[in-house]
Amino acid sequence: MRAIWFDLDGTLLHMERDIGDAIAAAFEDVAGDAPDAWVSAYNEGFLERFPDCEPEPYRHGARYATETTDFDGGVEELRDALLRAEVESLAPTPDAADVLGTLADSEHYRVGVLTNGHPEWQREKLAAHGLDQYVDAVVASYEVGHHKPHPAPFERAADRLEAGAYGMVGDSDADVDGAANVGWAATRYEGGTLGDVPAALGWE
Repeated sequence: MRAIWFDLDGTLLHMERDIGDAIAAAFEDVAGDAPDAWVSAYNEGFLERFPDCEPEPYRHGARYATETTDFDGGVEELRDALLRAEVESLAPTPDAADVLGTLADSEHYRVGVLTNGHPEWQREKLAAHGLDQYVDAVVASYEVGHHKPHPAPFERAADRLEAGAYGMVGDSDADVDGAANVGWAATRYEGGTLGDVPAALGWE
């Protein structure tokens, strides 16, 4: 049995509009307006927390916008709108469901999603696009306090799905180099379709 782990953002799902536009849409949803100052303040607050896996980056960004600008919407309302806007801005990679479904139906593979982000947020995005049904496990970097390429997320993933060999599919150096550094097979997703993943990992 082999386990294949997929990155989420940029691999299984991709943004159809700029993340800044998605954030602006969330402000529009809550307050009917989205000045650049509000979006910038949210980003500043978010980036105070996210890189080091500090708690509640989305809520902190929303709170920072209320404290440093004239945005007077609710923190929780904005946080929820941000999640909706991001989900609505994403689309699955064209063959993601087919590839995941084929692997999930095989007796030779187990399927996981290994993603940098907050568990609740990432699982919501996966489920909203119908891909969770094919996945045996989800590991988000916030669970271990480190983002890929740190070994900790990969180690948690290996603990979550016991297998004889592990592979990683992702669109970034953090995915490919991080996997290689812990002895996994790895292949870089370059856009388009995922294709024959086991072959890309050198397993067929």
